[in-house]
Amino acid sequence: MKKILIATTALVATAGVAAADMTVGGSGRLGVTYDNTAVNKTAFTSRIRVTFTGTGETDGGLAFGG
Repeated sequence: MKKILIATTALVATAGVAAADMTVGGSGRLGVTYDNTAVNKTAFTSRIRVTFTGTGETDGGLAFGG
């Protein structure tokens, strides 16, 4: 009886939750730099950026995003 009660409580608690749309994007670069003031004049450089974007709407019509 306890297992059924816990399962139905969890089902009722998640009934009002809306699903959100998520996207993942990003960019990257790779290169060689030259510095004439340093002892080690050439160096490799790289950078990666990842972005996450999410939007959604609740059952009540409230839009959210981040």
